[in-house]
Amino acid sequence: MAPRIIERMSEAVPDEARQALRSIMQSHAGGDIDSALAAVREVVAQWPGYAQARSYLGQTLVTRKRKFADGIAELDRAVEVGGDDPYILYSAGWCREFVAHAMATGKGGGHQAVEGSAEELYASANDLFLRALELDPDDQLLGDIEDMLTVISKVTGIPWDGGEEIEHAPPRPR
Repeated sequence: MAPRIIERMSEAVPDEARQALRSIMQSHAGGDIDSALAAVREVVAQWPGYAQARSYLGQTLVTRKRKFADGIAELDRAVEVGGDDPYILYSAGWCREFVAHAMATGKGGGHQAVEGSAEELYASANDLFLRALELDPDDQLLGDIEDMLTVISKVTGIPWDGGEEIEHAPPRPR
């Protein structure tokens, strides 16, 4: 599942910034990734506390440009300013799992190197997903988080729910 950005309206972020990010994401959807990256960097420079813009920048660097270290660093900044938003935590965790998977499988070479091992990235992704769970996400995000925790658990052999039988979100139609 690809990460998605759901904006949480923050009083600190003006409508101008939100509109700019929406326009950037439309440009991205149209295939103009380089222009979208240039524009979102301007938004982040003007509104450094805009966590959703930082998250979008980090996700795009990781998934579209394979600049893993740069993308994770930007996602870390998004978590610093928006760590109370489960979507920001989910996106940061999803990208870490993406990078860990690429490192562990050797698939999709030609990416920017990152510090640490795949195991460390899986562990930090797991921690971010668990933090997101603590923030009582909506049902759809809850299911996505649990799915990713299960993926990581299958790779690492470490149960994310402590091996306890817990009630998970019902399956969603796909």
